[in-house]
Amino acid sequence: MQQLACLLASDFPSPPNLVLHGTEATGKSLSVNALLNAINHPSAIIRSRECITTRHLLERTLSEVQEALGDYARPVDGRCENIAAFVVQLQRLLEGQKKFILVFDNIDRQRDAAPTLLPALARLAEIVLPPLLPYPPFLT
Repeated sequence: MQQLACLLASDFPSPPNLVLHGTEATGKSLSVNALLNAINHPSAIIRSRECITTRHLLERTLSEVQEALGDYARPVDGRCENIAAFVVQLQRLLEGQKKFILVFDNIDRQRDAAPTLLPALARLAEIVLPPLLPYPPFLT
């Protein structure tokens, strides 16, 4: 738990994705929730089991992110039909944010998930957040 706190709480860049995996009913969700309440970074926890479809999951995620950002959030249209629309709206919401922690709890148990959902969410940080360092210039 201490290592996870060091990864998430510092002002240094965190890994784009962290996967917590383990036996059921061991307190993973409770521990992450307590950690996020203790650190000083905006965050949202999405309870994937409560979402019926992928669209419902994406729209709930946008709503939770907007609520977590509060007054700093830019208004977005809460509807998204697919991952592409979700990414565009999430980019608008997180514009100007240095760090935002987004937790998908029980995402492996998402109902009616498209086969591309988990790979898309795994690459979400690469797509949404701009690189921290600019690309080196091309040498000619």
